[in-house]
Amino acid sequence: MKEERVPSDVIRAIFHFLGEETHFRFPANIPKIHSAFYELSQERDLSTLFEDFVFDTSKIFPYCETVSYTLDILQKANLLACINPGLDEFEISKALSQWNIEETELFNENDIDLLKKAAKKFEDLVKAAYAL
Repeated sequence: MKEERVPSDVIRAIFHFLGEETHFRFPANIPKIHSAFYELSQERDLSTLFEDFVFDTSKIFPYCETVSYTLDILQKANLLACINPGLDEFEISKALSQWNIEETELFNENDIDLLKKAAKKFEDLVKAAYAL
C-alpha cells in the first residue's frame, strides 16, 4: 500500500535537503520560520508543494498551524533539536538528513527537484534572520 503524503511531509523533506551535508542550523525564530514558509508558498514554481497549507495573514506574521505542528512533531521525534544554552537555534538531526526520501514514494522526481529548490530558498530566507 502506497503511503499518503501529508503537508508535514513537505516541511520534513525541505529540512532533509537542508541537512544533507552537515547538521544544518537555523534560528529558532518562530515568526521568521512561518514567514519563510509563507514566502515559499507564494512562489509560483513552488506553490504546488504548499497547496494544503493555510496561512493566517491577519496576525503580525503569517501563521500556519501545519508549520507549528510539524516543528513540534519533528522535535518530539528527535529529528529537529532546539540547541545551545539560549535554545535559539534548531539543528537538523543526522537521522532526518539521512532519510531516504526516494524510498518513501511520497514525492515524484519533479517534487524532489522543487523541494531541493525550496530548501535552498528557505536557507537564504533564514540566513537573513541571522543578520537581524
